[in-house]
Amino acid sequence: MRLRTFTSERDNHRAEITFMRIAVGGLVLALLANAGALLGVAGSERTVLVPPEVHKTFWVSGQKVSADYLQEMAYWYAGLALNITPHVAEYQKNLFLKYAAPSEYGRLQAEFGARTDFIRKNNASTQFSAQSVMPDETAMKVALAGVLMTWVGDKKASEKQTTYVVGFRYRNGRLHVSEFRETSDRDPFGADAAAR
Repeated sequence: MRLRTFTSERDNHRAEITFMRIAVGGLVLALLANAGALLGVAGSERTVLVPPEVHKTFWVSGQKVSADYLQEMAYWYAGLALNITPHVAEYQKNLFLKYAAPSEYGRLQAEFGARTDFIRKNNASTQFSAQSVMPDETAMKVALAGVLMTWVGDKKASEKQTTYVVGFRYRNGRLHVSEFRETSDRDPFGADAAAR
C-alpha cells in the first residue's frame, strides 16, 4: 500500500512539474511575441497635423476642407515661414516642407532654401503679424494680410504692409501646402499672376 501511495505521489509530482514546464514555456513564448510586437512598432511614427490651438470645429469631406481649418493651418504655416531667426530657420524650413505637396516640393524647397540662406548670411530675423485672414474655400487658398518686420542684427531694417497667399491640396486624407508666396492687397489670392 505504501509503495502504491509513493508511486502515486511521485506521478503527481511529475505531472505538476510537467504542467509547470508547459506553463513557463507558454509564458516565455508570450513574452517573446510581445517583445517582437514592440520591436515591430518601435521606430514607426505617425504625424498628425493639428493646429497648435484649436478655436473652432473643422470638417473634411471627400476633397474639400472647411474654411476654418484652412484659416488655422494657413496661419500656422505663415508662422513657420515668416517668424524666423537664423537659429531656427533650417528647422522651420524642414518642418514646413514635411507638409509640401509632392508636385510642388522642389519649387517650395528652392524658395525656402534661398530664404533660409539669406536669413543666415545676413543674421536677419523676420516677424509677420497677421491683421486679417481671408479664406477661399473653393480654391483652397487663404490670404493673410499684415505687417512683416525685418531685423538685421539688432537693427530694424524694414516694416511693410504685405499679403501672403497659402494654397492647399487635400489628398488621401492629408492637407498639403501647394503654394506660399507674397501677393498684394489688391489681388490677395494672386489670381492676376496665375492668369498670366
